[in-house]
Amino acid sequence: MSPADNLLLQADTQKILGVEGRSWAECNMKVHTALLGDWMLDLSPKVTDLLNGGLDTLVYSGDKDFICNWRGGEAWTNVVPWNGHDNYSKAQYNDW
Repeated sequence: MSPADNLLLQADTQKILGVEGRSWAECNMKVHTALLGDWMLDLSPKVTDLLNGGLDTLVYSGDKDFICNWRGGEAWTNVVPWNGHDNYSKAQYNDW
């Protein structure tokens, strides 16, 4: 098991994330296959809708991940328009 598995399978972690009673898979192939059509789509307008709707949202890309482009994720989250963007743009990085 990976460090992510070890963390996300802990009951206290699941409670904090509000996902108690759900299963965790680091790479669920059914989900992966369903998302194959999204590789090159700009979904930021949908993120704008979620944020403006008040949904707490986490965009996570680990800085040691060799697959996810965390700098690209950082770039689009810094420019996606939404009602709380001014406060978001002033936020500092924190260890998580």
